[in-house]
Amino acid sequence: MRTDQIRSTFGQVLREQRTARGISQEDLALNADVDRTFVSQMERGIRQPTITTIMKLAEALGIQASALVARMERLLR
Repeated sequence: MRTDQIRSTFGQVLREQRTARGISQEDLALNADVDRTFVSQMERGIRQPTITTIMKLAEALGIQASALVARMERLLR
């Protein structure tokens, strides 16, 4: 599995979860204590988050981090 494929898939899942909840990138960034440009870069597969950031994003989305990872795993199969 390639790193760029993982980054891209995480971005897809993050955007999917964020938009399903009607949350803007700005609001997600504010609630997860990250920069909005970082959210944008993650969603576009340019940057990859640390486990700490994944935990903060999941909390801001109101889901478990394992749900984000599980969705990624399903898409990567």
